Amino acid sequence: MPDPGLLFTYLCARLRIDPSDERGMTTTEVAVVTFLLVGMAIVVLGVIYTAAKGNADNIPTPEQP
Repeated sequence: MPDPGLLFTYLCARLRIDPSDERGMTTTEVAVVTFLLVGMAIVVLGVIYTAAKGNADNIPTPEQP
């Protein structure tokens, strides 16, 4: 599997795109990308919480003699 950073660098060089150039970047695009990233983070945290809660519920309780 190729390195994603190397692939990104190659495509930027091939297409003559400067990744540090912010021209054309609007606040709406930034807001949408931020919204999507926050949404994905919430989903990931929900999955982690559900898995942790399921594991905690499966811990056997010791019985008193």
